[in-house]
Amino acid sequence: MPEPHTPIDDVITVQRGPEPGGLGGAYRAFGATLRGLRTTLGRVAEKPPTYQYPEEKTPVYPRFRGRHKLQRFEDTGLEKCVGCSLCVAACPAECIRVVAAENTPDNQVSAGERYAAVYEINMTRCIFCGYCEVACPFDAITMGNDYEMADYHRSDLIFTKEMLLADAIEKTPLRREGE
Repeated sequence: MPEPHTPIDDVITVQRGPEPGGLGGAYRAFGATLRGLRTTLGRVAEKPPTYQYPEEKTPVYPRFRGRHKLQRFEDTGLEKCVGCSLCVAACPAECIRVVAAENTPDNQVSAGERYAAVYEINMTRCIFCGYCEVACPFDAITMGNDYEMADYHRSDLIFTKEMLLADAIEKTPLRREGE
């Protein structure tokens, strides 16, 4: 016959830490402060890395979303964008403007029936979320790793279709070597 079950068998004893406060608490707090100071003072002698910016550029993370680019088919050179405006619908910042037009036999711009006659992205409003890239069923809009897009005028930050189809421009340093 099995032994009767007693409630004392179910009790688990919990090991408690030291009581807060008092001399022991002050000693533990002082020790934790010294460990933190040791870490801080150990890093004081290290020098921060210095990058000579225009010549040396910091690498970007693999999932970095930078400058937008409209793609073309490599074999035919036709634009991949068919002017469906799904990127416009997906954009939470409402910074994309697409005006579609019909392809004609003598003016074939894209592989579909339509093409984007106007494609503009207002970079001052763009939050670089990547929703436009995800929404595009034709992989027409992609986001690259270029992060040098600063300019002096807001009007220069509205990227037109021609700017998005072109390769990224090489930013030149303000000083040349030897100056």
